[in-house]
Amino acid sequence: MTLSSTRFDRVRALLRRRPSVAWRRFLALGLVLLAASTLFWPDVGHPAVVASRDLPAGAALSASDLRLVSFPGPVPGSFPGVDAVVGRTLSEATRAGVPLTDFDLASASSDLASVAVRVADQGLAGVVRMGDRVDVVSPSAEVLAENASVRETRGQVVVLTLPRLNATRVAALSLDHALAVTLR
Repeated sequence: MTLSSTRFDRVRALLRRRPSVAWRRFLALGLVLLAASTLFWPDVGHPAVVASRDLPAGAALSASDLRLVSFPGPVPGSFPGVDAVVGRTLSEATRAGVPLTDFDLASASSDLASVAVRVADQGLAGVVRMGDRVDVVSPSAEVLAENASVRETRGQVVVLTLPRLNATRVAALSLDHALAVTLR
């Protein structure tokens, strides 16, 4: 019997041998302990605030309405803590367990208001999207509001969030006339 001199042959010879019963039991015990230790590892998900029950639009949020849940991936626009959302108002109804994002909450500023505007150019109404910034222009070519945020679009009607001082004027003019908006 000759001993092989290469490392590959030595490893192959060791792998051919059957491990002892004690070694197999030791390995099985190690795997069981590793599996049991994973039960105590913290969840490494991404926290997001969700509604704890179905909530109507306009509801002022309290701590009992919210809970923190961990998601496998980040939720864009979500809040990492309940404290950031308590006291804010929902802009639209939400279901229990659905993550709350910055689009779901009404503006924190009291000097802003939302106004529905009928857009004169129906083709442009189809181009405007939520989150766009626009300027509002009257039929007499007077700029009524600058840098208004588009909150929602429905056909020829666009809901804009703009300073309260401009909102009443835009709302009054939009009752009688379709207004023009220019994209920024």
